[in-house]
Amino acid sequence: MKKKMVLVICALGTLAIGAGQLSCNRDKVASIEMINQCVDFHRRKMFPQAVRDCSKAITLDPESADAHHSLGMIYIETKEYEQAARHLQKAVAFREDNALYHYQLGEVYEWMNQPEQAAKEYERAVALDPALYKAHYRLGLVSREAEPEKAMQKFTDAINRNPRFADAYRDLGLIYSEWGLYSQAEQVFREGIKALAGQEDAVAIMHHLLGTVLSDKKEYAQAIQEFKTALELKPGMDDAMFSLGWTYSFTNVENAKIWLSKFLQSTTGKTRPDYVTAAQTKLYELQFGLNRK
Repeated sequence: MKKKMVLVICALGTLAIGAGQLSCNRDKVASIEMINQCVDFHRRKMFPQAVRDCSKAITLDPESADAHHSLGMIYIETKEYEQAARHLQKAVAFREDNALYHYQLGEVYEWMNQPEQAAKEYERAVALDPALYKAHYRLGLVSREAEPEKAMQKFTDAINRNPRFADAYRDLGLIYSEWGLYSQAEQVFREGIKALAGQEDAVAIMHHLLGTVLSDKKEYAQAIQEFKTALELKPGMDDAMFSLGWTYSFTNVENAKIWLSKFLQSTTGKTRPDYVTAAQTKLYELQFGLNRK
């Protein structure tokens, strides 16, 4: 139905303006066809064909925001970020009021390690569409080092707009914890546990993070319970095994040995190297009575 409507509009424009407009409108219609083919090839992960057809669409209609956007999205997937940025910049220029385009361009700037440029695009995205919770979240990420208070606010904004968005709870709680605001961090993780009910992996992470806060507060018994709950929800969670063993080292040496050994036996290529080194050192200290609490 949309294709027919485009053709009708072009035909009406031709009656009013003449042969020059007919050629122009034919190019626009052909460009739309190329974009559709490009999107289909992209969906099927046939990237060279997708790039070819989107490039043809741009040749036919250089001011097509959709064509530039589609080509930019392909280059994102192939990790050619400079090319992606170039085409998304053009898409934004032709459709300045599109919040999603600004958001996606901001992501590309992040991947290119240009946080200031990313922040500008995220700011524009949330101004155009305050409900775009991921833009609030990513603005929090790029603000985290230089403007931690702003980051806290943007993570909170993301949660307010999507109370089921696990990443925002995680990062908001972590930034509170990094600044020694343990009560606030604890509150965020507890709220996350309630709000994310049904998302077992996400809830397991919340329990683990809550446990680390409680351990930092030297509330070891409660921390241990949180780590055990995390492992019940997500058996084999190596972060929780490490934290459980480490926290037991303050209260029960034998249990600490058991859990640190389990952690070291469960490590994979994704396990944090600093955790492995810390666990090996702590286990050695425990085995030879050198434990430094």
